[in-house]
Amino acid sequence: MPTYALIIRERYPPSDAGSRVGLVLSSTLAGMAIGGWMSGAIFDATLSYRVTFLNGFARNLLNMAIAAWLLLRLPRHRLARFA
Repeated sequence: MPTYALIIRERYPPSDAGSRVGLVLSSTLAGMAIGGWMSGAIFDATLSYRVTFLNGFARNLLNMAIAAWLLLRLPRHRLARFA
């Protein structure tokens, strides 16, 4: 989570950074809360952790696909800084 502020500072002007950092951190915390609740709800419905782990695995694959898509959209000169 600490890197979110650095990423936002890179991508947006300082006048927008404060509200965007707050929005990103709030969304992150809400996602963590919903994820914990959802795992419990899936376990209660299936009485097995197998589906819960599959759900978590699928969501992590989705997150990695989004991150890869965002990296591929960067211009080549900005992408070289990450290498």
